[in-house]
Amino acid sequence: MGVPHVNRIFQALASFPVFFELFWKTAKPLLHTQEFFSFSERIAAEAYTRMHNYFSVPALGAKTSEMDFSPGARAELEESAELYHYNCSVLLLLSAALVQAFENPGTEASNKTTSVVAHPIFSKRPILVEEETAPPATRRIYDDIKRTLGTPFVSSPYLHFARWPDFLSVYWEALKPLLKTPLYEQNRLALRDSALNLAAALPQPLQLSTAQLEETGIPRDDITAVVHLADSFLDLLSKQMLNVAFAKIGLEDGGRSEVAA
Repeated sequence: MGVPHVNRIFQALASFPVFFELFWKTAKPLLHTQEFFSFSERIAAEAYTRMHNYFSVPALGAKTSEMDFSPGARAELEESAELYHYNCSVLLLLSAALVQAFENPGTEASNKTTSVVAHPIFSKRPILVEEETAPPATRRIYDDIKRTLGTPFVSSPYLHFARWPDFLSVYWEALKPLLKTPLYEQNRLALRDSALNLAAALPQPLQLSTAQLEETGIPRDDITAVVHLADSFLDLLSKQMLNVAFAKIGLEDGGRSEVAA
């Protein structure tokens, strides 16, 4: 995938080791097609466009100057936004492909794939401020993120942004009000639907029906849990994709829309 860390979705799926091995064996060929990464680029571009056109995004880059960021720190923060803008789009498409495999089994592969694959590669491992070691002020923001997003954990982008606690505070303070609006939910659902539609159009859809999983001996309770997990990550990643686009736009120059005013 071209990233230097193991994402939360894989860590969660790995709690069902028999399924996880089967899933990765089935999913890995997707990552050897250019279509997969071209589709994920379309998801990232859509999230960026939706956030830029429909919401008021403050100039977070200017605020880093007020926080006396060094040029190196500013560059590292911008690189982190680029990493997650790419990474979230790949994960969103992959989670959509998994949901499609459960809900629409039997989709045939077209085998019309492009074998030469090009995608960004990030080699610098992100430094994350984990919940257990975060200072009290940061932990309060983490708790608020979890409450607002409805998740039991804090995703990597926020853990990474916490390297710069003043930035995380300003970013979350600006982003949080948007998450409670009908307009945000409309755009999140539209992005989720786009990911599902693109997943259905992949030349090599995942072949992981619940019937197939039962035939491999995976317990029914585990299958139910995995299906729920895939749905949860699809919802979470559709939010996260928009939230990272918010950070990326803000660090560039911000954006303002009369629609959101």
